[in-house]
Amino acid sequence: MRQATRRRRRRTLLAIALVLAAVALTGAARPRDGFDRRSGHLESALLEAVRAQHFDQVVDFGPVEGACPGSPWCPSPATTIAHPPNIDLAVIALDRSGRPRAVADVLFSRDYPDGVGVPIGDDLGTDDVRWRRWNPDRWNGGTFSDKDGSRSSTVGWKDNPPLTADDDIIGGRDRAPLEFMAPYPASTFKLMVAFHTLRLADRGTIDLDRPYRYAPPDGPAMTRTTRELLDRMITESDNDSAKALVKQLHDLGEIDQLNAGLRDLDLTTLQVNGTDPASGANWGIGKITMTSLDTARLLLLINGGPGVLWRTPGGKAVRADVLSPDARGLLLGMLADQGWNDILTTSNWCGQPYPTEGIRSLVADRWVDPGTGTVTVADKAFGQDVRPCNDRAEVSFAHKTGFTYNYLADAGIVRPLEGEDGGSYVVVMMSNLGYRYSDARQAKVAQPVCGDDPGKDDGVCYTEKFASLGRSIDDILRRR
Repeated sequence: MRQATRRRRRRTLLAIALVLAAVALTGAARPRDGFDRRSGHLESALLEAVRAQHFDQVVDFGPVEGACPGSPWCPSPATTIAHPPNIDLAVIALDRSGRPRAVADVLFSRDYPDGVGVPIGDDLGTDDVRWRRWNPDRWNGGTFSDKDGSRSSTVGWKDNPPLTADDDIIGGRDRAPLEFMAPYPASTFKLMVAFHTLRLADRGTIDLDRPYRYAPPDGPAMTRTTRELLDRMITESDNDSAKALVKQLHDLGEIDQLNAGLRDLDLTTLQVNGTDPASGANWGIGKITMTSLDTARLLLLINGGPGVLWRTPGGKAVRADVLSPDARGLLLGMLADQGWNDILTTSNWCGQPYPTEGIRSLVADRWVDPGTGTVTVADKAFGQDVRPCNDRAEVSFAHKTGFTYNYLADAGIVRPLEGEDGGSYVVVMMSNLGYRYSDARQAKVAQPVCGDDPGKDDGVCYTEKFASLGRSIDDILRRR
């Protein structure tokens, strides 16, 4: 309680402290765009941007993954989503040196259908949200048969059974004014794996260029260097590489240290629990957790910036030197080489009328066929010549996506390209709107537009509302 009180007392000093720090370190005056930390301008702009997308109008193919659309008992056409989805959106605007100059986090759910802003303390975090672990049965209202879609049981949003302290991501928040069930981060959790692996490389515990043999009990063995595994995990979201890296952390007894290290930085909602020591698999919903605000702060560290970026409730100074410059540069380069540009940015779909254009970001050359200009990532062929969009790109987007049937996330650092206006910023979006959900124009599709079948996974996977949101966020941060 004393720590929470101390945070709240310092909250009123947030704007003054960071402006003075920026002036002292860079000689720069306060930015002229009006995004004062206490004014709430950025928060208000983000709330309006999300509201404008009308996410409550997406269509829902159904709760049984792998069956709908396509099975005879699936709703056809797909019906409008039953409840407003859970969306957690955090943005940190950066000054020229990479220090935060404005921070906002907004939450949307059936509890907050019009959205709510999160009070943020001078540690760039919050005590005012009771973060709950994602529970798919609560979201769906029960469980359903994978044979015919019939309801097997009924579960309430907050009752039947009632929520308890076991549902909390962080303990001791029972008096928090806000409550939010944080969507499973899907592959965005690989950021945590990469971050801790590189901390171990900085300490000499891991040699990035030494081959590591991954031999899971239920699959073929492979041998790659840690550097290669990191690259494949980040740039194309390769799951086998991620399992190998998680197993390597288990081998070293470092999974608990990963979580402890993040807690020590006050990134308390970032947790990797329940993974299998023998295979690195078993990525459990509700066991692996991330919230957008803590993920944005993690990316702030990866991006780098001078001086103290924030202080923990205990007063510990947190600086970008938690990673060496070489480690940060390596990870930033991999994030910039991300192949999946189809959520907040839709550059992989260049020139198509659908989905709409998102953040106008570069597609890394490594994915662009030199003859056709088309992009293929992990057997998904986008089929569009992206070179015209690269020619008119405005920013680089060093990011990591996460995507499954039920969850969707995009988290990264946006930097204007040379000659382009505006500042840099961190943006993180977590939601439960995976490829189970789409736009009304796809409500009558007869088979999934996404999945695990190479050659058939050639459609637009996610609602274009996220691309529209990405473009709005970019306009807010760079054009105001």
